[in-house]
Amino acid sequence: MPDVSKSKKGMSLIEVMLALLVLLIVIIGNSLLFGYGRGQISLCENRRSAVQLAAQKLEQLKADDYYNIQEGKTDENLSVGGLSCSLSTLTEDSGLYKNIRVVVRWTQGGKQHNVRLVTFIAPK
Repeated sequence: MPDVSKSKKGMSLIEVMLALLVLLIVIIGNSLLFGYGRGQISLCENRRSAVQLAAQKLEQLKADDYYNIQEGKTDENLSVGGLSCSLSTLTEDSGLYKNIRVVVRWTQGGKQHNVRLVTFIAPK
């Protein structure tokens, strides 16, 4: 009759604990990676919305008569699709054209983000 205590059949408790530890590390790593990925997707969505807001503001100014575009800075607070942001427009007249800068700022994840678009508008 074989000695049961010296048999290599089955797994020891240490092997099971090591397998569970490796599995736990993989699960935690995937969870962190998923959370980071979701945050990056959200940031890209907000950046896309900010670019659209800035482009829309520039198109409004381009559609207006050149001589009606006022020099100076304007600030607006907007909320679009869950994105609360501020939109700043700075217009400078150089004589031959108007330099227009639009900046959209928002806070996400405790960090300040912004999108800047610049264009030049000349009289028609």
